[in-house]
Amino acid sequence: MTRPAVSVVMPFAGTRAEADTALSALRALDTGPDDELILADNSGVAAPDERVTVVPATGEQSPSHARNAGATRAGRDWILFLDADCSAPADLLDRFFRVPPDDDIGALAGSVVPAAGGEGLAVRYGAAKSFLDQGVHLSHPYMPRAVAANLLVRRDAFEAVGGFYEGVRAAEDTDFSWRLQRAGWRLEGRPAAAVEHRYRTTVRALRRQWRGYAAGRAWLGRRYEGFTPEPGLTRSGRRLLHPRRRPTPTSSPVKRFPPGPPGVTGRPAPGRLDRGRFLALDAVLGLEELAGFALSNRPRREARAPARVVLVAGRFPARDDPLADFALTLAGARVEAAARPEALSRGAAQGLTIDYREDDGAGARALALTRLLVRHPLRCARDAIGRRSGAPGLAALAPAVARLVRDGDARVHPLGGEDARAVAVRLARLAGRRLET
Repeated sequence: MTRPAVSVVMPFAGTRAEADTALSALRALDTGPDDELILADNSGVAAPDERVTVVPATGEQSPSHARNAGATRAGRDWILFLDADCSAPADLLDRFFRVPPDDDIGALAGSVVPAAGGEGLAVRYGAAKSFLDQGVHLSHPYMPRAVAANLLVRRDAFEAVGGFYEGVRAAEDTDFSWRLQRAGWRLEGRPAAAVEHRYRTTVRALRRQWRGYAAGRAWLGRRYEGFTPEPGLTRSGRRLLHPRRRPTPTSSPVKRFPPGPPGVTGRPAPGRLDRGRFLALDAVLGLEELAGFALSNRPRREARAPARVVLVAGRFPARDDPLADFALTLAGARVEAAARPEALSRGAAQGLTIDYREDDGAGARALALTRLLVRHPLRCARDAIGRRSGAPGLAALAPAVARLVRDGDARVHPLGGEDARAVAVRLARLAGRRLET
């Protein structure tokens, strides 16, 4: 059977030696004459390669930015996103197409299983828990989702939703999966297209990863109505009380993963000593998760110059939105937006400086609100009295007010309809500015 041509995009961040290893992993794939291999270099350290196209992706330190940069260079109808900490069989591309995908399938989720071997408690814990098990993620009770460590995406579907959201550090693949399905595409599993994933090697790194995961799940809770992230301590307690209970399957029409593909053993069974250690680590990571729920979901970024004009928008920038084109014409502009739209204009998002209120974590909101109440109690009281029913609360606006204050004497303009104007009026008053129309 002749399969479609594929662009393989591997997002990478690390050292020069690790970049060489990633390039070798790409070259080891069996490719046809029309396939292409792309390393999206998020660190700027990879050397040029004869077989692999190295794409610089240093504008933002995040997997989303690297994947989008690689996808922009990709020229095939299917894009395989493959993480650099995964080891793939040579025939991975053929495995994805052993069953031809239907026309309404937007993405195929290949298996991600723990790599064999590895020393240390963190490695054994990650392998035993298998956090990236696609079968579990495809059975998520809210909506099926897939991890992007081994995800084959139809280009038309990728472009329809605007790719991965940038400006976030975690949960971008869950969000991508959900937007894909809400746009009318289906998500399907390909268990035979399996890769092996290398988990974190130290407990410290695992704790940091857990905080990031929690910040991403809290962000999803702010974005998606009806989704409430459940703390890990709650899940661990339920497993102790009901060790044989399985997750509630979703009713979404997603093909389930059968028992693992040939040659894959699945999760290793921990010994008695490790089971005790894992319970202790469950508790430690549960506390890290509770802390992570309060964090913002933004990646680290460099300091920037104050904006000359701040545009206050709702869900922005949507595809084919003329307001996005207008914003791009303004020098020194920053957009203060409520949230990202379902279908994003990736060009406008990358060309503009945008801060999203949905990215502000509970900790940042509480701190900004406290400072605002202490410094401007009368402004806060007037805002509370005049706030319309259903409008965002003062805590949700407080970090945006702090950003506006840091912009010095920037002019404030609404960008959109009545809701955007109402928020712009409140932000300007709280920051002691005049709204310009």
